[in-house]
Amino acid sequence: MQQTQFRLAGAALALAAVFVLDLSQATALHKLWLPMLLAIGVYFMTFSVMAVAVSCGTLAAIHLDLNSASWVESQAYPLVVGVSALVAGRIGLQRFRQRIADTHEERWANRRGEEDATNNTDDSDDSKNQP
Repeated sequence: MQQTQFRLAGAALALAAVFVLDLSQATALHKLWLPMLLAIGVYFMTFSVMAVAVSCGTLAAIHLDLNSASWVESQAYPLVVGVSALVAGRIGLQRFRQRIADTHEERWANRRGEEDATNNTDDSDDSKNQP
């Protein structure tokens, strides 16, 4: 039940941010804080840090302008891109390592089975060649 409450709260938060958001305004509230509130709402709806990191990083990369007079576009957006890339990279590396760890025993069991099959074949060939 608690997860449903978080999802509903996330949906309400995201909808509030969307209805108040006006990207034509040059204020930090509309360019940075409301989109971050939207990202928090989406996280509560999906519980996926990777999805939020990828979407925030992509949107920030699309809208960044290093030559802009606005600190949001010239400093905050590159920071969001960097943090998002670090988070997505770390999660991806953790998932890769976990996948390797999860399949480690299975791979070793397959290798042992192949070695046993090879050894049994060699033993049977030796017994046939002896008088």
